[in-house]
Amino acid sequence: MLRFLKFLRLVFIGVFLVVAGVPAIADSPEKILLELKKSKSEMKAVFTSPLCAQLRKNVSEKTVKKMKNPVLKDIATRMLNKTYKPKVRRHKFRPYYPVHQLSRELKTNSYSQFENPTGVYFKEGEIAVIFVGKIPKGQNVSLRIQCWDQGDRYGHGDMYPLHSGANVFEVKNNGLAYFNYYTEDLGSAPVAVNIATGTANGVFYGDKSTNKDWREMLDNIEGDCLDIVGKYVQLVFCAETMKKTCPDDGLALIRNYDEIIRIQQDEIMGLTQFGHRKPNHMHGRTMWKGFMHADGFGAAFNDNTMGQVGNPQQVLKNSWAISHEFGHVNQTRPNLMWVCTTEVTNNIYSCWANYKLSPENLRLEGENCADRVGGIIGGRFNSYLNSALVHKENWLCQYGPDKRENYEDGGDHFVKVAPLWQLQLYMNVAGLGPADFYPKMFELARKADVPKTESGKVDNGALQLEFMKNACRVSNRNLMPFFEAIGMLKPIDREMDDYVRGQLTITEEDCKRLKKIGEKFPPAASPVIYYICANNVDAFRKKLPVKGTRGRGVEVSEDGTQLTFPHGKWKNVVAYETYSGDELTQISMTGLGSKNNEFTVVRYPAGSTRVDAVGWDGTRVVAYSKRTKKK
Repeated sequence: MLRFLKFLRLVFIGVFLVVAGVPAIADSPEKILLELKKSKSEMKAVFTSPLCAQLRKNVSEKTVKKMKNPVLKDIATRMLNKTYKPKVRRHKFRPYYPVHQLSRELKTNSYSQFENPTGVYFKEGEIAVIFVGKIPKGQNVSLRIQCWDQGDRYGHGDMYPLHSGANVFEVKNNGLAYFNYYTEDLGSAPVAVNIATGTANGVFYGDKSTNKDWREMLDNIEGDCLDIVGKYVQLVFCAETMKKTCPDDGLALIRNYDEIIRIQQDEIMGLTQFGHRKPNHMHGRTMWKGFMHADGFGAAFNDNTMGQVGNPQQVLKNSWAISHEFGHVNQTRPNLMWVCTTEVTNNIYSCWANYKLSPENLRLEGENCADRVGGIIGGRFNSYLNSALVHKENWLCQYGPDKRENYEDGGDHFVKVAPLWQLQLYMNVAGLGPADFYPKMFELARKADVPKTESGKVDNGALQLEFMKNACRVSNRNLMPFFEAIGMLKPIDREMDDYVRGQLTITEEDCKRLKKIGEKFPPAASPVIYYICANNVDAFRKKLPVKGTRGRGVEVSEDGTQLTFPHGKWKNVVAYETYSGDELTQISMTGLGSKNNEFTVVRYPAGSTRVDAVGWDGTRVVAYSKRTKKK
């Protein structure tokens, strides 16, 4: 029985060699390799180098027909009849920085483990014949064949060590091939490679491919997926789906993804500014289970979401979701990713990309969501203002539309990101602090030690305190009043609910100590940073005073519990505060309830006595005053 199985295996290999375009010359990769070593004189006579990547000028069809080695003869034949596709099979692969070393230096998750895509697809059982040129001394290279096809083998990969000269092996798994060449010495010479077998799919490059190439690749793909390479990001997307969502403009697709990643790496992380830029790409891929997530490979998007993330125009409109998943990879951990911020600090990237790429479609300020009163445009941001400033809830433990119950141990993720977004608006957009506020914050986080508790665990409270202290250092301003107002600088001693539960402890003494540190810096230009949002940032930037006359232009609802302030009559207001006597009961962000930021809806519940319009500098003007009867 065993002999019969071995016989079947030999027959199978022989058939597969023929299908791959390589005549069956032996019953094993070892014998194929041995025959190639014996054919050096024939190789030298027909090809310009041991890479077998180009025919000599005097080689004719007659010469090729007389060749004895079947593998070399097949390569030469395909070169003569121009079916060899040298752009896919012949390469000079450059080195990339070691993935895990880069991860340690940046304190992030892993960037692409699939650099140097070959554009060649192999099938299980196929014989791979690969010629490799000189490998720099001390360097190791290999071929990684990764299955991205839909099915049980999705995500499975195998490594095949390579050496200079001919390499022959049997492929264990269907997949796209990648030339692994990682070294800290990025000045190492490129390695020349000729991949003689496998199916030539090609790689779509944002800097040298054309949309004509895009269409041809989609129509002639082997396997499910196509490699797409930009300046900063590498994608592996399903070709059949791309025919529907992006049939004609692969260039726009990869350029839009590149811009999203550039925004993250340079405008928030400061990789170029602080000399951390490496040639390595981030990695994103199609998958068929789950929704969207990030893992050890990079960002993953379900094939059924490609209508949003695989369409060039929709990519910009959906930059929040794309930035969110790549942002998980780029979270600087743990110094900028402590307990209960796993789904928060990555959204710093989302907020900024959203603002820059689709300002008409802002997630925090523009979505119709429930705040603490009811559904309304801007409900997410308004929930933050009322949770923090009216209800005095601790940051990370605040009510929001996505966390209306049991939020005391870990609040709404979107609410939690709001004050971090305000810092970017205040510093960068309003220009009241350094435009590179976050790049400097990230650099401090990369350099910092990881504080530990006495039991050896990460000290989450110390990390939150460190963030506030660094914000004062970077801005050269006392931001402690802001942090105190929004509930970040506030005692807490609680086990928080995150993917992994963790203790968050900040004592009263910690708060007093940090306030004293803050007092060493000049005060911030605005005492109401907590009111800045994308709808009112111009008032902060231009330092515009509130303009309006009490009661003028205000529309009152039939029951008197809702007011509408038109921005044409009330200008430069950064927030409206509703009072009952001296008690602040409601806050309305600028533009609450307005799709186009043309008016602000103000809640005026029973028992209210007045509304103050707040200016960027903290001045308050009575905008409406009429006592409503308590029910």
